[in-house]
Parts: sequence; C-alpha cells; structure tokens
Amino acid sequence: MRKIVLAGGSGHLGTLLKRAFLDSGWEVVILSRQRNRKEEGVTYVFWDGEHVGAWGNVLNGADTVINLSGKSIQCRFTPKNKALLEDSRLLPTNALGRAIATCNKPPRLWINFSGISIFSGLNELQDETSMAIGDDYLAQLTRRWEAAFSAFDLPDTLKVILRVSPVLSKQQGMLAELLPLAKWGLGGKVSDGRQCVSWIHERDFVKLVQWIIERMQPRRVYHACSPNPVTNVAFMKVLRESVGVSFGLPLPLIMAHIGSFLKGVDSSILLHSVPGTTKYTVEDGFDFDFGEIKCALTDLVK
Repeated sequence: MRKIVLAGGSGHLGTLLKRAFLDSGWEVVILSRQRNRKEEGVTYVFWDGEHVGAWGNVLNGADTVINLSGKSIQCRFTPKNKALLEDSRLLPTNALGRAIATCNKPPRLWINFSGISIFSGLNELQDETSMAIGDDYLAQLTRRWEAAFSAFDLPDTLKVILRVSPVLSKQQGMLAELLPLAKWGLGGKVSDGRQCVSWIHERDFVKLVQWIIERMQPRRVYHACSPNPVTNVAFMKVLRESVGVSFGLPLPLIMAHIGSFLKGVDSSILLHSVPGTTKYTVEDGFDFDFGEIKCALTDLVK
C-alpha cells in the first residue's frame, strides 16, 4: 500500500485530497497541530509545524509528501498577521526539508503548495515559464516561500512546486462566499471588473495532484489553475447566470475598500489582478474536466 503524508492537511483542500486517496486505497497520514485527533482509515500525527520531532518518522517509506500548510490570506496585512502568514509557510517548509534530509528511506516525491499569487498585481498573463514576480505583499511572500523550498538539495526526492489558484467549491473559498451574494442580487463587478481571476474546479484540483504524483519525472513547477482565466466581470456574469439572477449590484472602488475593511481583509485581494494560467499541464497531457468557467460554475451550482 502506497503512503501519502499530508502536512497541514486538516483544512478544506486537505480534506478533498484525503478522501480521494482513501478511495484509491492509499495509506493516508496527516500531520496536524491538533492533538489526539482520530478518524477511521486516517493516521493523525501531531507536529508543531516548526521543529523536527518524532513525527519525522512517518516520512520514512512514504511515496509522497504534500505540504499544504499556510494561514489563510483572508485577513488584513497588519504586522502581526504578516508574521503569522510568513511563519505558517516558511517554518513548516523548513521543518519538512530538514526531516526528509534525515530519512533512511526518504519520500519519492515532495509537493510543496505555493500560490498563483506570486503574480499578484501584474498585468500580463503568466504561466510556468514566466520569470516575472509581482511587487505586492502576497507576491513577495510567495517568492520567499518558494525560495525556502528550493533551498533544500534532496537527491533521492523529487520536488514539485504547485502554485494553487482559488479552488472553486461550494463548501469553502471564493465561490462559497460569492454564491449567496449572487443569489441576493449583489453579484456585480468589483471596481472596473478588469481584474484577472485564475481558478480551478475542485475535482480538477484533486485530479491534477493525483496526475502529478503518477508522473515519473514531473516538472519543477505546475500551476493548479484552468488554462482559461477570466476577468472579474466575466466571472460574475457567469455566476449570476448559473444561479438564475439577471442583475448584480456592482461594487465601486471606494466601496470595495470599505467592504474589505469591514470584513477584515486586505483590499488587494479584491482589487489586484492575479494573471495566472498554465502551460505545462496542457503540454504534458493533463485533461481538464472543467476548463471553461461556465462549465465549472454550472456543475458546482446546479
């Protein structure tokens, strides 16, 4: 039985992956900060996400380790929150790298999650070959996160950076927040609506992770996003159509700033383009089930 270790895998994306790998007959181990957690078919192992400890033993003999650790970016970028965002990404990455280096039988593959937000604030569309990096806070945070991962030289372990875009799901995330607004007639464009929105359907996200794992020689970086990003105005239009609402009250620039403040998030999350697409997944033969936004939202909403 092949073993997969999900570091920080207790959240929504970890749950999606956990279910998929259990269904495929894998042994699933989750590194979690919650002590004494139990679930049938899953082994939970406590770690603090910072120090190498006894938890490192579960990495021995694992086929794949996936690091999903990272505090949600849905917050104001205060000095305190910036420290939490940075520590929740850099410290677990460093701890995993150090632990893998001490394994007698290290994992075959280490996938470290990153974010398409490395392109936040840029205007031109970026794929896996792009060298450009945005200059806002999220882009620079993601650059540091990837640098921490790349610093480890692990000759017996393949390493892949997976830059994840917003994963469309009715349970959590961007779509879960926008869906009720669209139903209430509040699903209009934000500001001028020209912001680029990268996205991926939750089932394509899981399928892509499984596809990467099965590749003999995966590339160094993949983008977990549809090859067809859309503008904010186009996304909201399709969402309104999916819920059967013809009108959506727009959110002007000043109201976007006020709304972000009241909600406790940074306004850049609403206002900055994140122009990410994918080239390598398409070139290497990955088949998106939901490559177009209309198809994706229709499936999720209906």
